[in-house]
Amino acid sequence: MRQSETARRGHNAIVTEQQPEKPRWLGRLGYQLPTLERDDRKALVARVEAGASGGSDFHVMMALSSGLASLGLLEDSTAVVIGAMLVAPLMGPLIGAGLALAQGNLLLYRKSIGVGLLGLLVGFAVSVAIGLLNPGFEPSLEVEARGIPDVLDLGVAVLSGFVAAYALGRPGVANTLAGVAIAAALVPPLCVVGIGLTNDRPMVAANSAILLLTNLVAIVLSAAVAFSLLGANTTDPGSRAAGWTRRVIIVLVMLTVILLLPLVSNVAEQKRRGQVRPLTYPVASHVQEAVSEYLDAVPGVTLVTIARVSFEPASSVSILLSASGPLPAGIKEELTTLVHQVRGGNPDVRIIALQEAQEQSVPDVID
Repeated sequence: MRQSETARRGHNAIVTEQQPEKPRWLGRLGYQLPTLERDDRKALVARVEAGASGGSDFHVMMALSSGLASLGLLEDSTAVVIGAMLVAPLMGPLIGAGLALAQGNLLLYRKSIGVGLLGLLVGFAVSVAIGLLNPGFEPSLEVEARGIPDVLDLGVAVLSGFVAAYALGRPGVANTLAGVAIAAALVPPLCVVGIGLTNDRPMVAANSAILLLTNLVAIVLSAAVAFSLLGANTTDPGSRAAGWTRRVIIVLVMLTVILLLPLVSNVAEQKRRGQVRPLTYPVASHVQEAVSEYLDAVPGVTLVTIARVSFEPASSVSILLSASGPLPAGIKEELTTLVHQVRGGNPDVRIIALQEAQEQSVPDVID
């Protein structure tokens, strides 16, 4: 569509005088949703620009929300993690990038991506610092929940981005933005990456990074679709802006397809194993290392596994051993004392020994 109408080009956004046509690829769906009038589009642009502007307040809130999320993850406090989601400002630049794609606005896109990347760096640095100050943590349910992302998480991110964009365009439903912040959960997986890397949990960190990247890409794409459905697009299909927009969308779609591979793999694995409801949880790495070093000096005894059976305050540690014969005298008392010293506190230590079966020799048969 050729833009015959006059346009106001600000530093970051474009607002047309006339109502833009919705993209044809949206089909009938585009005409089932309300279309923003010019004043509504101006207000939308102002709100999105404010959220994607960055600045000192953005960095401070990003640092504080990352600190809250990191502490909540380590303490296994769902309430604290939810609070961190509510105050995290990271959704702003992502929605700004979505609007930039809908409008073909390169300035707004570059600014939004730059602010978002800087926010991610601030959050990552805070989570790494807190992880270093809390070495040898025992993964909580909140941490483990971000360790197995699947296709459902992609669906949550897509809907979260769509709802956030729609709510910004329709002020009457703006009160839903708090729920979107909780559903999107951008800061917790970011913090799990930092905490996992500093505490020898590379797989947890890698899976959480996949979840984070999935959320980021899906929110930007779905926000762009939502703004197009609302008629906030101003891109001429034959213009230069449409060219870079098309290239960025292709890259984001390809990245989504790549991310689908581990997500689908996790779904298949969960279907094979059934719904994951762990009965035990890992102990801190330094506790496992101390027990392993102790048992290395005990001949005929091998550590099979060591795990926590529950969380505080009724926490207990179970140690499963394999022995070629009777356990040496006093080994259970020494292991219990070792766990108390290394782990701290006075948890109940349960030691179970499995005796290795001896293979019986087959007697020679004399004809």
